Amino acid sequence: MPILVKDFTWTQTDDTVHIRIPIKAVTREKVDLFTADSYIKAHYSPFLFEAFLLHDVDNDNSKCIVSDDLITLDLCKRETLQWECLEKELTKPEKMKLRQEILDKSVEIAQQKKEDRRIKKTQLDRFTVQQAMEIDTKQHDLMDSRKTEETRNAMNALEEWRVNAGEVKKINHRNGAMELYQSKENKNSGAKIIELDDNDPRIAELELKEKGSGAKVAEVPPGDCKDVKQVTEVLTKSVQVSRRPKKPAKVPIKSEYIDKKKDELSKRVLPRLRQGGQLEINHTPRTFPTPSRESSANEEQAWLKNITLARRATGFVSEDLRPEEQDPQWCKVKGDEFFRNGNYLGAVSAYSHGITLSDKLPSLYANRSATQFALGNFNKCGNRRSRAKCIARRAAALARCGFLHKGIDEMKAAAKLLPDDQMIKKDIYDMERAWEQNPDSE
Repeated sequence: MPILVKDFTWTQTDDTVHIRIPIKAVTREKVDLFTADSYIKAHYSPFLFEAFLLHDVDNDNSKCIVSDDLITLDLCKRETLQWECLEKELTKPEKMKLRQEILDKSVEIAQQKKEDRRIKKTQLDRFTVQQAMEIDTKQHDLMDSRKTEETRNAMNALEEWRVNAGEVKKINHRNGAMELYQSKENKNSGAKIIELDDNDPRIAELELKEKGSGAKVAEVPPGDCKDVKQVTEVLTKSVQVSRRPKKPAKVPIKSEYIDKKKDELSKRVLPRLRQGGQLEINHTPRTFPTPSRESSANEEQAWLKNITLARRATGFVSEDLRPEEQDPQWCKVKGDEFFRNGNYLGAVSAYSHGITLSDKLPSLYANRSATQFALGNFNKCGNRRSRAKCIARRAAALARCGFLHKGIDEMKAAAKLLPDDQMIKKDIYDMERAWEQNPDSE
């Protein structure tokens, strides 16, 4: 039961209520404080302060200070008036009901605030993504505009250079053609070459166009057409030779580092492949089928000790047998002796050890079943394996007597009792093959 705090003090003004709650024997980190518009609770084990306020206060604008020895609450009133007392006068059921209502309302308000924060965070995330996308879009647009402007400037400069270079070539080609032809004509006939303006209508008849050149030569007499062709061919060859790009000479790169690496790779010797082999793993023999655990080692040793003592009490322990007694027929005789003397547990042990040595004697199964019946272990009397082995032996006997058809039926009946026994399946297969070879057998 918590101890209610009664030594608190409170004062008020027209707008505020001040409450002072002393803290005893605990630190401020262990104070659990809960406030609402009409309810205050402060718990610091084993003390409890609880107040149902007379009027509602503004919980959002109120203040709370927790120091090492005092809790100070400055509550803002919703209405400007003087309170007659701090708390309402309520009965215990009314307090419980009002407390539950306040808690439910507080939980609802907290959930609503959490949902509002989640929605606001989602909106801020979306706004952030949108702003980032806008910034990226602006940056891409700015980069594209700069690229476009640079491309335009480069193309304009290239076009201006091409125009200027074309005019210079045009003038040079024209002057060269005139000089070449004039020198040749001067040697032959002394004819003169007349240069025409670009706007002259006769210029179309005088143009000798060559790829990429704007050379123009004046008209010559008809008898000298061969010379004109020679001039044109000379000019064309000169232009083609001048325009043919020179192939860069291939210079071999020599590096000491590359030569060193090549020498290392050529001298590198790869390791031999790993030889295959077989690894034999021998596990420690264990009586129990479960894995060995250190935590259960003592229990297993105690269980083995108790089992050994119980087997010794029956009078038959397989570990104590001499080599000449490791015989299933001897075990059967010993089990019959135990059965006649009433030592049924010893008889079961003898028969079971005999079956372990050899499962070819049906009498061991039958006698062990009779012993289990005498002990009252009726569920072990009709053991499937015992019945299946007896039926399988009878089927083998019928087959040896020449009754293969009846032997196969008996062996199939044994297989129904032990469907996973591979030996029985093999015997059925062999008997059916023998039946096919000798169908006259009964």
